[in-house]
Amino acid sequence: MHVQPTDADVVKFLRGALAKRACPVTEIEASAQAAGLLKERQRIAQAKPFRRAKKFLRIRSHRAGFGARSHWLWELPRASVPSAKAGRESAPPRRIPNHWVEGVAYLNPERPPADVPRHRWRQFVDDCKRFLNSPENWAERAYKLGWDAMTLFGCAPSRPLDYSGVAGMVWAINGGRLVELHRDWAVIDVPVQARQRIFYRRNVEPGKISLPWAKQPVPAKTSP
Repeated sequence: MHVQPTDADVVKFLRGALAKRACPVTEIEASAQAAGLLKERQRIAQAKPFRRAKKFLRIRSHRAGFGARSHWLWELPRASVPSAKAGRESAPPRRIPNHWVEGVAYLNPERPPADVPRHRWRQFVDDCKRFLNSPENWAERAYKLGWDAMTLFGCAPSRPLDYSGVAGMVWAINGGRLVELHRDWAVIDVPVQARQRIFYRRNVEPGKISLPWAKQPVPAKTSP
């Protein structure tokens, strides 16, 4: 029996399927059905995990061909755009650890942990996604400056909002806007309070914090 896939499963599948080239949607659907990620005859457009993954990965869809022979393609955004000047090297691809991307993709905004209010959890998940996909490349900058998953996304294993002093930087954004990032501190615009907040990088013992995807409830699986 088909089991509802997690967002992380779908993100990983699509990144692999589209790594080398754009693919027809029908081909992606057939591969996804074979992998157990789609029901038989189910369309990608009907599957919420695929719609969320498409938005998260910024996949582009475009029609190829004309008339009855035309078909839709999905394509990952190019990591770099070649320069028009001959012989000029293209910009290097963005470097973000895969476990950051896959961990955030696993977070379901509609399934908050029991000890985090739904509205606050949705805001945190949205802040995580904006951080990874920001036009300022904050995630890549953070990686180069030595920030790790714990100092960015980590939180207390229980009641994380009661222990904000050990929480990672993304928890502090809370709907605001990151405007500066340095090796040991960051500046966050807090629009509700019309001020800026300085966040100092935490040095917390690993056993006292955990990653938020470890708190994410696991969907119940139906028996085969």
